[in-house]
Amino acid sequence: MTPLPASLYVGDVAHMRHHPVRHALRYRVMSILADIDGPARLAKDSRLFAFDRFNLLSHHVRDHGARSNDLRAWVKTILERDGIALNPGRIQLLAAPRWLGLVFNPVCVYFCHDSEDRLAAVLFEVSNFHSGRHTYAFAVDPDETGPLRFRCPKAFFVSPFNPVEGEYRFRLERDETRLRLGIQLYRDGQCVMGAVHLAEAKPLTTQATCQALQAIPANTISTIGGILFEAMRLRLKGLPTFAPRRGIPDTMPESL
Repeated sequence: MTPLPASLYVGDVAHMRHHPVRHALRYRVMSILADIDGPARLAKDSRLFAFDRFNLLSHHVRDHGARSNDLRAWVKTILERDGIALNPGRIQLLAAPRWLGLVFNPVCVYFCHDSEDRLAAVLFEVSNFHSGRHTYAFAVDPDETGPLRFRCPKAFFVSPFNPVEGEYRFRLERDETRLRLGIQLYRDGQCVMGAVHLAEAKPLTTQATCQALQAIPANTISTIGGILFEAMRLRLKGLPTFAPRRGIPDTMPESL
């Protein structure tokens, strides 16, 4: 994978719960892929999108990482923390934009490239409704082709219907036209639940942004509302809940 121009992604997120009860949900989402810094970050063709200032849609570096103005330094700290020897070149972030100033990103993806613009690391930044945040980082062989696959222990509270136990398995594919991200949670050798994000990529132009807003007129509210509505349905099905671990990173922003 090589860096792409700033792009708009419109697609669906589907969740499938397999155990202890079966349940499924699907909702539409809009995301934007863009450089976190550098000259390419300024290259955009949509008058409805802005970096670090108010617009109908916007990306703000303070919505991510340590919530500072230096997102690159935070990415480098995460890479060092996880023993990934990389001095990244271009770093691109795939995340839902602010919509009229509102934003919630269950999962953001950072694509970290080396000095030759080859993908060398991927970071998954996970957030929950308690303002907690955790990042899973993985090295990538720059010569690797085909879907990327990663696995790691679950280390962070996300859903009240899952304890902080088990193993995540990630599968990531991306090219100039589409994105496919799959995340599965395994516990005791059994797939407890999975989520798949399928999206189509388009240039970040004013026309494409207008079309996306017609398809998903309230991106942030749609995501939050969909998650909360399905949580209510799961409670009605009698699924037990687990409280977050208060006072530790499950309920606090990640800061390094």
